[in-house]
Amino acid sequence: MTRTQRLNRLADLLTGQRFSSQEELARALGREGHPVTQATLSRDLRSLGVIKRPGADGRPSYELPGPAVEQLDRDRQMLDLRSFVNELRIAQNLVVVRTPPGHANAVGRAIDLQGFGEVVGTIAGDDTVLVVAADHASAKRFSKRLDLLAGRAMGAGK
Repeated sequence: MTRTQRLNRLADLLTGQRFSSQEELARALGREGHPVTQATLSRDLRSLGVIKRPGADGRPSYELPGPAVEQLDRDRQMLDLRSFVNELRIAQNLVVVRTPPGHANAVGRAIDLQGFGEVVGTIAGDDTVLVVAADHASAKRFSKRLDLLAGRAMGAGK
């Protein structure tokens, strides 16, 4: 089971049932054939923005803060951008972002979650993210901003 699938299943469980401990949640996932460690479950709950609050009966239980949408924290996004952006190349209104194999999805997701105004959308493969900007000037602005966020030398690979 992938992390995304596990987060979706966890959100489904929290929407349909009340759980007062991580042990209860871990057992429920285990019964479904998806064993999880306490550390992983704790990170997953944090990623989903789950809170623990008392119910009407006074017994605390885990709750989703709203719609079940994964909310990667800023540190994780920055780690993906700093660690995995290897090269940027501009072609008109497109920016090609090269990553190590298997990391394009994480980088594309981090770009999406950063909310760059210049970005119309992203498409991620295995080691490449295609970023579509509104125009050439927007592509250049995005590329410079991503260079700064990734901690790379400005102008490399352009």
